Amino acid sequence: MKKNYFLIIALFLMAISVFDSCKKDDEKVEPVTSATELNSKKATTAPVMDGTIDAAWDECDKLTNTAVVPGLAKDFANYTGESYDFTLRSMYDDANVYFLIEYADPKESLDRESWYFDNATKLWKQQNKKATSATDKFYEDKFAFLWPTATTGTAFTSQTCYATCHSVDAAAGYNTENKHYTNAEGEVVDMWHYKAVRTGPNNQTDDQKIVYIKPAAPDDTQKKDGGRASDEKTAGGYSDNKQTLNNGTADVSVPKYVIPGKTGYYWIEKADTENGTAKLVTAVDADGILTYDGGTIDPSQGGYEAATGTKRFPSIINDGTMVGSRGDLATYAKHTGSGWVIEIKRAKTTSDTVNDVQWDFTKEYMFGFAIFENAAIAHGIMPNLKLKFAK
Repeated sequence: MKKNYFLIIALFLMAISVFDSCKKDDEKVEPVTSATELNSKKATTAPVMDGTIDAAWDECDKLTNTAVVPGLAKDFANYTGESYDFTLRSMYDDANVYFLIEYADPKESLDRESWYFDNATKLWKQQNKKATSATDKFYEDKFAFLWPTATTGTAFTSQTCYATCHSVDAAAGYNTENKHYTNAEGEVVDMWHYKAVRTGPNNQTDDQKIVYIKPAAPDDTQKKDGGRASDEKTAGGYSDNKQTLNNGTADVSVPKYVIPGKTGYYWIEKADTENGTAKLVTAVDADGILTYDGGTIDPSQGGYEAATGTKRFPSIINDGTMVGSRGDLATYAKHTGSGWVIEIKRAKTTSDTVNDVQWDFTKEYMFGFAIFENAAIAHGIMPNLKLKFAK
């Protein structure tokens, strides 16, 4: 009888243990939210890359914060103090790392430096790149990540994007809007730069970099670009829809291609320049009338007014999907009417080991994030973020 008693007790305890074990296995671990740490989840199912949030993201932790535009320089003046709430999520598998970016933005901005006609001067001009007032904003929505590479210095670990932000001397010939460069010869920071007009149509983020420059003795490229540069590509990308023609009295800038009669468009496809849909502008006269093979465009007929003209011409030609290291970042973005939803996929490692971050899932990575809301230069900044890979 005594033996049976102990047997019953032992079986009871075993049952409790098994039940408790099953309960722990079945328990759902709720995602957590952090302001500074992005925990990348090991994916059981990779997300569908389409700019729509599917169930694969539901169990991922979130990094939620606000990017604020600082008062750094005059180029920031008409944006200073603006803030943009954002949420980041990430997951990974053996081959790739995936990111989901969400941020509030009430308007999809695509009207980037569009061509308009100035009746007072009889010249074709482009909407300002840099805003001169709160209502003078004609650019595309953008965002950016900065990541460390094998050569990134220790300053980046504690400062991230602010470690690359330096003043440049206009007297030395620098374009002062490009103030980023690294701190030492050979140091590279990986820059991911999404551009809604220039890379969005091809479902890509521009894979670029920040490199060192010689502040006191810049070459011509450094004068123009500072320390910002692009990874190599063999095809694709974008180009300016711009050329110089003589109007009979002076050399003037005009659009290179136009699509007669089309309204509300923000880039021209390369295919349209090849199949005849887009027409090459071959002449302009003193009244601004453009000539193309098959017709003319007389701006005095209306529709080309600054800011409001629905016939204004795009500033960009889409040359197709970028091929090569510059095209490493597959990106699918949708504007929902109240904000952006963006998915990015990048391989764990790339062929460009010098200029790209190479993920090691046992390590942590400091990074910075920025949002350009209808802005060429001014951006909301959130530095000192950390990516960690969950086991």
